[in-house]
Order: sequence, then structure tokens, then C-alpha cells
Amino acid sequence: MPSKKQNKLLSKSAMHGTVFDISSMSAEAVQDSYNANMGAIEISNRATQASMSGDYRTAAALHRQALALKLKTFPETSVQAAISFNGLGESLLSLQDLSGAEEALSKALRVRDDKTFGGLGEGPRFDAAVTRENMAQLREAQGRFEEAKEMRMRGKSKGHIACGNDKCPGQLFLLSALKSCSVCSCVFYCSPDCQKKDWARHKGPCKKEKERRKEKEAQEAQAKLESEAPTTAEQTAEAET
Repeated sequence: MPSKKQNKLLSKSAMHGTVFDISSMSAEAVQDSYNANMGAIEISNRATQASMSGDYRTAAALHRQALALKLKTFPETSVQAAISFNGLGESLLSLQDLSGAEEALSKALRVRDDKTFGGLGEGPRFDAAVTRENMAQLREAQGRFEEAKEMRMRGKSKGHIACGNDKCPGQLFLLSALKSCSVCSCVFYCSPDCQKKDWARHKGPCKKEKERRKEKEAQEAQAKLESEAPTTAEQTAEAET
């Protein structure tokens, strides 16, 4: 028979509504749900350990296993599912599976992001900032730097911005407390040390963005010169006079 503690744990769905009515469930069903949730937590912990050791493929597989267990009890729009979607998205991003990462992170962001931006506003605000940072890093990898900056700036008004270094201790920052990358100005760090630690990730996309902007400026300068240059007809008319 599930304990009161188990019933309380299963009731915390953070689902703006009840996921299921425990009173209408059999003791066996409640026990099964509790066991699935506990199993998911254990697997999620293993996924985190794998990710910390750099084994992102194993981490992604474990996050998928944890998610499958959670979805037996909680819907995709629950805080519990968002944790696994975010972890899965992080792992897939590290594996350069950008389409898979976008799908997973979009589902996590749907739950966590502020209602102002179309999210459900569920869970800790730090978790929302982390998922926004993950999505911003995905946008960088896709070469969509302005969208990356916009994603990070969603937390500006409330001081809910995460440092761009994913190893930075869990903390939210005001924009005024952060420094942006001097090259792209699209990612923010709480210290030079955090910027240095994130450089291995940010270096490639940032350099490509620098080259893209340089090429764009050259094209715009060329277009301006061509627009200001006299046409053949104008040159002919001037010669005749």
C-alpha cells in the first residue's frame, strides 16, 4: 500500500490541474506509478553522470528511458517531463543532433518559459533560464545569432538570465551583472573565467558569425557603390554635353 509520502509525491504534478485522481486509483496502480517515477529519477541521475563525464550518447539514451517512464504517469506538459526533455536536448545538442535537440528543447521550453512568451510558466525560474540558454546555444549552432540573443533577453526584465557557461553554479543574473561576447554580443557571462570555460563550445559558431557579418558588410558596401555609380545612360548624356 502506498504511503502518504508516496501519495503526496505523485500528486505534485505541477500540471495546472490534476494529472490523475489518486482516490480513484487502485493501490496497485498508485504503487506502479510511484515505482515508475522513482525509477525515472534514478535513471535521470545516471544520465546526468554520463553527461558530466562527456558520454552524451549514453546520456541521451538514459534521458529517453527516464522520459518513457515519466510519461506513464505525467503528460508531456508536466514539470517532470520538462526535466527529461531539457536533459535530452542538452545531450543531443552536444552530439550535434540539432533537429533532435530542437524538438526536445522546444517541449521543455513550452512548459518552463514565461507565459509572456507562450510558455506555461511552470517550475523554478532558474530552470526556465537554463532551457532558454540551451535553446540559444542551439540557435548559435544553427547560425541564427539574433534569435539566440532574443532568447536570452527574454529574462532581462526580471533578472532571469543564466550565464552562458553551463558549468556555472545555478544562479540567475541581471543583464547589468553580465558581460557579452566582444565579437558577437549575443551570449552573456558572469565572469571572464566562465567565458573562457565556454569558449570551446562558442568559438566555432562565433567565428562563423564574424565571417558572415564581415561578408554581409562587404556586400552592402558593394551594393552602395553600385547604386551611387552613374549609369551608362548618364555617362553618355554627360559626355554629349
